[in-house]
Amino acid sequence: MKLSLAFDRTPNWAKIAFFLLFLSVYSWFKFTYHELWKDEWQAWLMARDMSWKQLLGSLYYEGHPALWYVYLKGWTGLGAAVGWSDVFSLQSAHTLVAAAAYAVLLFRMRLPLWLKIAVLLGYYPLFEYGLVSRGYAFVMLFAFLLAAALEQPRKNTWLTAVWLFLLCQTEVYGVLMAATFLGYLFWKEGQWAVLRERWYLKLAGAGFLGAVVFIVTVYPRASQDELASAYLDQPLAIDAIAKAWQGTLANTYYLGSIPDTNVFGYGSLGLILSAVVLAGLIHLFWRERPLLYSFLFFQLSFLLFAAVIYTGGVRQWGTAVIFWVALLQLWQYERPSPGWSRWLVVGSILFFQLYYSVLGLQKEYRYPFSHAKAAGLFLREKVPPEVPIVAINKFEAAPVLGYAGRTFYALPEGEPFTYFKWVEKVYLPPEHELGLFAQYKQVGGIIVVSPKPLDPDRYPHARLWESFDGYNLKNENYYLYTLSR
Repeated sequence: MKLSLAFDRTPNWAKIAFFLLFLSVYSWFKFTYHELWKDEWQAWLMARDMSWKQLLGSLYYEGHPALWYVYLKGWTGLGAAVGWSDVFSLQSAHTLVAAAAYAVLLFRMRLPLWLKIAVLLGYYPLFEYGLVSRGYAFVMLFAFLLAAALEQPRKNTWLTAVWLFLLCQTEVYGVLMAATFLGYLFWKEGQWAVLRERWYLKLAGAGFLGAVVFIVTVYPRASQDELASAYLDQPLAIDAIAKAWQGTLANTYYLGSIPDTNVFGYGSLGLILSAVVLAGLIHLFWRERPLLYSFLFFQLSFLLFAAVIYTGGVRQWGTAVIFWVALLQLWQYERPSPGWSRWLVVGSILFFQLYYSVLGLQKEYRYPFSHAKAAGLFLREKVPPEVPIVAINKFEAAPVLGYAGRTFYALPEGEPFTYFKWVEKVYLPPEHELGLFAQYKQVGGIIVVSPKPLDPDRYPHARLWESFDGYNLKNENYYLYTLSR
């Protein structure tokens, strides 16, 4: 049995019609059913409320480079100028990037149409990087652009160099991809001889500069105590290696075949299945050695990062599937004639991506992604602007204040805030301190927002006003209390 990898010869009018139909349904679903959660709001609130200096100087707290934040900064000004809401502006900004990535996949990449559609409808491109408004959409966009451009690497080298640099400003995984693309060209174009080619030196220089800017931007500057909760405290421990192995293989390519590694840890089935996945991917690229070396280099660096620095979760691991799609595009240039075993590898990965995508879309349709929207809109409608709202946990309250359209207060400082620092510790103010804050603000009472029910022994005079709990995809629940002086 042969897997057809013939170039996509579908007429452009048919692809345009499909793209417009898909984009219409995708946008309708995204704007109608997706509630923004704290990770989405955080980047927007930082871009909106920080100065350029503050924004670029605080990204090491976020662990993400500048591209997404700089891009959103422009959209905050545009949205304010035309009167768009923050929600509409943020989702529009992300939709534009995701749509551009989808367009590159459909119109620039030479994969057969059936494979393009299967990729497009998979969990990571459609749900994790399509519905959820995060900067990972830029990873998808530049990975696809580069995969299409490397068919003729000597053509438009300056533009390709810009894409390599920008890929490094998306995520650390973008840096790994950029290095691997350069490695692919090294192995493909004559190895050491290519180092004498000016076009390659341009690309390598852009990748190196991109990596340097990435490191300068996100290199941790916080204290060891602050960083302890963000990064692995025991790098290369057996548990860390096992979790990284299962997470970056079975939990990535065969998503949904085992329980989420980030939540439930690793198990014997997941470890064995990961070995099967790796063997299958090696078999897939075995005859095309530049691709095989590229895959192994990326997968090893991906695994080491997860085992040494930051394990990550499904959202981060999914970038490996995006890179796998890019490798399929490069594989297309080799004009392979795969038999049934290679078809089985490709088909099995696509099956699990489509399966998990259906599950995700079904849950997004039936359940809230987060209860932040309901809580925020309730506060917007019910609480007058002069009544202070105090957040027990700034980290968890950020999406609520985003939907409420107002600042909250945090103790012990008693200062208003709209965004948070990931390394900040949660402060639980005693009830008398909340009362003193109300007295300081010269109001008869305050509203308290908590991600968990307050302890009645610790807060005997706090009265539960409204609860926003129950099942939601991000487990973001909120409890609103009134507290009188």
